[in-house]
Amino acid sequence: MKQLGSVLALGIALALSSCERTPETPSKDAEAAVPTPVDTAPAAPAAQDPAAAGPARLDGYGPLTLGSTLDEVRAAWKAPLQGEVPDDYCHALRPQGAQAEDVILMIEGKRLVRYDVRNDRITAPGGGKVGMSLGQLQTLYPDRGDVTPHKYDEKGHNLRVRPATEGGALINFEINGDGNVSAWRVGQTPQVDYVEGCS
Repeated sequence: MKQLGSVLALGIALALSSCERTPETPSKDAEAAVPTPVDTAPAAPAAQDPAAAGPARLDGYGPLTLGSTLDEVRAAWKAPLQGEVPDDYCHALRPQGAQAEDVILMIEGKRLVRYDVRNDRITAPGGGKVGMSLGQLQTLYPDRGDVTPHKYDEKGHNLRVRPATEGGALINFEINGDGNVSAWRVGQTPQVDYVEGCS
């Protein structure tokens, strides 16, 4: 009986040792058939080049910053500006040359307090521009825009876009009777609400 137990133990040991095989090396065809994992995470948005975004910002225009003194504005612009600012009242300055029709700068208290755009060459902060409809603007500025009646055009409106942070500048889009933006402005209160500009 003792011999039978030894033979059985030997048989079991041989059977188990034959089960321990080294893994086979996969063929080249098998490697090619295995899919490589794909990164399904959404790509991070590309950083926008500030120069490509255009000159209009909530805190200023081009090299200018809202709140800058008249001397700082003239120094930063580096080119002559049309208009005089003889006192602390509201005055308008306009670039000379190619940008003369692009922007009007409002100076009050000898500080830059607002800028106005009346053409479709310049895009407002957030993407709005002259020629867009009220619906297009409301898509760009959801939950921050208040529609108010236009002071002079009974069919027109204004879309006043509140700042994303307290104390920031506002954007006001003037929408004429045909439902499209005719002008927009960025500025501090109360100057952004001067309907007639410096008149």
